[in-house]
Amino acid sequence: MFSLRDVWNGLVNLVFPGAPGCPVCGAGEEPEICLVCREGMRALSGQPYCNCCGRFSRSPAFVSTYCPECRVTRWPFDRCRAYGPYEGVLRDALHRLKYGGARELAGPLGELMARAVRQHQAYYTADLLVPVPLTEETFTRRGFNQAVLLANSVSRELGIPVRTVLAKVRQTPAQAGLSRAERLANLSGAFAVLDEAGGIRGRTLVVVDDVFTTGSTLSEAARVLRAAGAARVLGAVFVAGRN
Repeated sequence: MFSLRDVWNGLVNLVFPGAPGCPVCGAGEEPEICLVCREGMRALSGQPYCNCCGRFSRSPAFVSTYCPECRVTRWPFDRCRAYGPYEGVLRDALHRLKYGGARELAGPLGELMARAVRQHQAYYTADLLVPVPLTEETFTRRGFNQAVLLANSVSRELGIPVRTVLAKVRQTPAQAGLSRAERLANLSGAFAVLDEAGGIRGRTLVVVDDVFTTGSTLSEAARVLRAAGAARVLGAVFVAGRN
């Protein structure tokens, strides 16, 4: 049986069937992100965002420190930061990496993530980068974990080591189309701290993922890590939704 993700993968590869040019749009002949895509990414990155969850404002007049949800929600993580909103060329780039198999994008996208978190002092004392895990089934089907690739790129930029601390112990249905409450229920009990992941007690961990929409994935990861003794849990993602 084909999943919606399998269908998307096929459509992506039909549009860009091994294009030798820009790994995002396929333009040109050089296998690098083209100037048009880079400029589009830069234009999206400078928008106002919430200083807690990292999601971007729906209103260009947004001047508050926190979005409406973060004013009333107590998250299990301390804060999250994204490079830009989950739309336009940023969404295209992530889909090419995640579903189109363009692993070469992990390097430059991770560099942009590192640029975003450098702006916040909270990340200066981080001890470890912790990629969000995939189940063995998903990893086998995809062939890689995009969160690990992004974390490795961020690590090269910031000098923070990557450690496989979490495992995904339960296959979960796709999160798309679910409410935040449904996503949290979907992910409940899905992550576990590995026995060999000692040394996280009292430390500051940065959970690395590709996207933050409702915050359910980061919340469940942070809950498990805090239960294992982590002092602080931050998030770093490439893109985030709007709120």
